[in-house]
Amino acid sequence: MKKGNIWVINETSEGSLSLITKEMMSIARELSDELDRELVAVEIGYKNDAKVKLSGNLGADKVIQVSDELLENYNTMAYAKVLEGLMDKYDPAIVMLPASHDGRDLAGRVSANRGLGLVADCSNLELTEDKEDIKWIRPSFDGKLLCDIRILSEAMMATIGRGAFVEAPFDEGREAEVIKEDANITADDVKTKFISFEEEEINPLLDKLMNAKVVVSGGRGLGGPENWHLVEELAEALGGAVGATKAVTDLGWCDKDLQVGVTGVQVRPDLYIALGLSGAIQHTKGMEDSTTIIAINNDPDAAIFKTAHYGIVDDLFNVVPGLIEAIKNRR
Repeated sequence: MKKGNIWVINETSEGSLSLITKEMMSIARELSDELDRELVAVEIGYKNDAKVKLSGNLGADKVIQVSDELLENYNTMAYAKVLEGLMDKYDPAIVMLPASHDGRDLAGRVSANRGLGLVADCSNLELTEDKEDIKWIRPSFDGKLLCDIRILSEAMMATIGRGAFVEAPFDEGREAEVIKEDANITADDVKTKFISFEEEEINPLLDKLMNAKVVVSGGRGLGGPENWHLVEELAEALGGAVGATKAVTDLGWCDKDLQVGVTGVQVRPDLYIALGLSGAIQHTKGMEDSTTIIAINNDPDAAIFKTAHYGIVDDLFNVVPGLIEAIKNRR
């Protein structure tokens, strides 16, 4: 791995840094400390002083700020030219971007232009024992397996998936050194014209799942959609949200947005209850960081028990209805 700093390319959401950016900042900070490198946030946009300050609060040692009216809204050609110019000047070792629509677009173009290795949609990363290389870990085979990928180019690029890491802690007293750079672009570099921004409505079930302190998830052990009400009733009794395995959402038993896993939503509630799900890696990688995990499954050898803190080996139909009733009676 070449010498050089670690970069996080900021992304804007609702006028501030996006959630994925805040999550990237936490793992980038850990990596910077392990390798004794500086963490540099790259803030490309317009009138972005607040995001520059926030980058420092979240752990950046330095922030490269580019502010230009032509960069107010994301544009592939313009952003790629600016980022490549900065990379030419400062020569970073690692560049991390969010695995969002814009982040994937920018990362792919820059990596292709520069011949750099790029790992997409990473769900984890680890240093090798000698700290000479990085294991970029991402789901494959529809999330059934996790691959350890190595980048052979000197500089490395990766996009990081939503929910892969916790948000970086906010420190009001922490400030970063700000390096202001010119965009060095003209209207000819933009090529396209921004017309308007239309905000997509978030599924309220997904919003609830992502922010719930209690999540109850169901798997194929429920037998069929006619029994899905048990998941919903237990979640409601506990004041929590409903989640599901990929197999269940593929079968249409519940809303697709409720899928928990590496190709769905990654959650970290205080309490996670797994009903009738086997514990495939596709699912467990999306919930294994929950504070307390309780699994109910009639198979004592089910993989979910390796992830759970507490387990009940029994038919869920013998347990869940009585559990729901007991919780309701305690209110």
